[in-house]
This record gives sequence, C-alpha cells and structure tokens, in this order.
Amino acid sequence: MRQAFSIRSKRVLLPEGEVAATVRVVDGVIAAIDPYDTPDAEEEGVGDAVLMPGLVDTHVHLNEPGRADWEGFATGTAAARAGGFTTLIDMPLNSSPVTTDADALAQKRQASDGQLSVDVGFYGGLVPGNADRMPELLDAGVRGITSPAR
Repeated sequence: MRQAFSIRSKRVLLPEGEVAATVRVVDGVIAAIDPYDTPDAEEEGVGDAVLMPGLVDTHVHLNEPGRADWEGFATGTAAARAGGFTTLIDMPLNSSPVTTDADALAQKRQASDGQLSVDVGFYGGLVPGNADRMPELLDAGVRGITSPAR
C-alpha cells in the first residue's frame, strides 16, 4: 500500500535557497516540491520550522563493541539525530574488534542491532598485513576503506 503525505513549511532549504514550499513524500521518497499554497488533505504544516535535507557525517567513532563507554551506537546515533544528521559512517579502528575483516564487520552490525536512531554505514580498515581482506570487506558492504593517518 502506498504511503503518501506532505509537509508544508515557510522555510524549505533547496539548492536555490530558502523558499516557502510543500514537500510531497510517497513511499519514503520525495516525489515533488510544490508551491507553499498547494492544498493537500494529508498535509502537516510546520510553520516557520526549517525543512532541510538530512546531514551526513562520514567520519564518526561509535566505538562499539568494546568501547561503548566512550560512545556507542545508541548514544551516538541519538545525538546525531538530534542535530539533524540522518546518516553516519563509522570509522574502523577505534572499536574492539577493529573492522579489518568481514567477521569483525559482522560483530559491529550485531552490536548495532536495535540501537540505531539514524542510518549507519561502516568503513573497512586497511592495516599492515590485511590487504588481502579488502575484497571480503567490500563484498560484505563496507562503504569504503581507510587506513590510519601517518
């Protein structure tokens, strides 16, 4: 069943700047951006609240499993959501285990299960001695490969 709704704001951020508009969403995807005064029965008006694209942070250290007392999936993603972020990409080398092979990636995903307030992706870590693991990490779905700064 199709799910459709609209959000109307006097402050919608678009590539051309801030405008008053009605944003139409169908099945979780923006289907149209219409003039502010376009009527819609399934509409939520948000007045002067800013409606903008979600932010993406491609360098976060969620540190779980192993160091969740620093910052884990639950606290890190909740804070990100409160700040307008919709996606985080977790760095591979500050957790235990470090994300340097597909088994460690599976452990990170398992640790995140049921704790995410935003979308989370993972980088794979390239460290001395694991270059042969990069294909398995990529096949397992990491969003990129990174190595420690020198």
